Amino acid sequence: MSGHGVSRAIWWWVALVLPAWLVLALCASWEPVTRDGWGNTYWYLLNELDPARLAQYVKDGWLGSNPRLGQTWTLLMYAPGPFHVITTPLLELAMFGLLTALALGRWPSVRRADDARAALLVTAVVAICTPQIGPMLFYRPFTGNYVFGLVLNLAWLVPYRFHAEAARSARAGSIWWAPALFLLGVAAGMCNEHTGPAFLGLGGLALVHTWRAGARGVVKAWMIAGLVGLAVGYVLLIVAPGHAHRYAGLANQAGIVERITSRGIGANLAVIGAFALYLAHAVPWIGLGIVGRITAPITPPAQSITPSGTPPVATSTWPANRRALVGLGLAGLVCTVTLLASPKLGPRLYLASVALAGVAIAGWVHAQLVTRWSQVACSVLSAAVLAYGGWRSVTVYRAIGPVGEARLRIIQDTPDGQAVVVPRYPVGASRWFLGDDLAVETLRKALARDYGLTAIELAPPAK
Repeated sequence: MSGHGVSRAIWWWVALVLPAWLVLALCASWEPVTRDGWGNTYWYLLNELDPARLAQYVKDGWLGSNPRLGQTWTLLMYAPGPFHVITTPLLELAMFGLLTALALGRWPSVRRADDARAALLVTAVVAICTPQIGPMLFYRPFTGNYVFGLVLNLAWLVPYRFHAEAARSARAGSIWWAPALFLLGVAAGMCNEHTGPAFLGLGGLALVHTWRAGARGVVKAWMIAGLVGLAVGYVLLIVAPGHAHRYAGLANQAGIVERITSRGIGANLAVIGAFALYLAHAVPWIGLGIVGRITAPITPPAQSITPSGTPPVATSTWPANRRALVGLGLAGLVCTVTLLASPKLGPRLYLASVALAGVAIAGWVHAQLVTRWSQVACSVLSAAVLAYGGWRSVTVYRAIGPVGEARLRIIQDTPDGQAVVVPRYPVGASRWFLGDDLAVETLRKALARDYGLTAIELAPPAK
């Protein structure tokens, strides 16, 4: 590629990454303490963060609360200081970067403008299809339990994706990768109950594909070690005693089969249907992909001749990584089906499902856009969607940030035994913000009890 082309590619990446990082960092700095965040903030009023107390927190979560590894990350994000504002945007950029790598089957290159367009497409599709995208990115309990967990699983999966795509030789992967993939697999498996089966299936399919490629020596020790590690971590999460105490022991009130059957056919279909409805937001890109495929010029192969001596018939290209994209899409469905066994449901649980299926959609669309007009149209659509999402996020969190800071100051600084009145948030619940948590009376009473107050009340609505 010429120097001019490389320079243009770098500017593509700057135009994508810099505004995204700025929006993520600003909204993280404005994010108020709400809902489960109060418990994490209160923990720091009673404890100093040191290795011994952190280990005790992990132990308490394992035995009697939330055993997910992401819960510990959530606690760290509430630590006083800039840790949250620095690490959370980087974590979220890493998520979109890993998803782009899965779509391409290789690391995206800053020297390629086409890779920047692919990253723009993947980010836009996953963002618009993710329900409650604002809370998922800016509400720390969601970010810690779901985004953090997804990033670990994606980082674990990427080596399998690359290895299967390139059918690499026996040199691919040092022996030292085995312990690294094992430990990463254990950590990833301990993140979310509904994602383990899907990622185990994807890793297993990559191993089988490599085995059947004809070069059995390409199946590396790290591939087996990683699968074993993920399975071990998932089992550790499933058998953790803390599940018996979460949500007042809800998980123990019914078995998996009883839970599914008692929910009813309609409610179970609604769980699957919600997944389809979230993905329906990708229809404009799918339409572009269909039109791009129909109108793409047919490129003949380079001067090859069939055994009969006649030139081969040229056909439109279908992405070489089609099996991987289909597998990713099916893995998203598997994550959704696994939710049927969950005692708790909600839009927050669809992040992994939508991300995996969104990558499959974006990867297919990107492969169809071979003409200049289709690439420009796709980039304009994706950029417009991300610009709108960034604008909405900034305006919402800029409005609620000062209010949340005032609430926290009032509740923490008021002497014991008094009642307080806190301001209301100026915006309501939406896909950008979960809404006013203190509108719930039981939460106000619990919060007042923790801080030694007689009552916490909301100010009257503004006229």
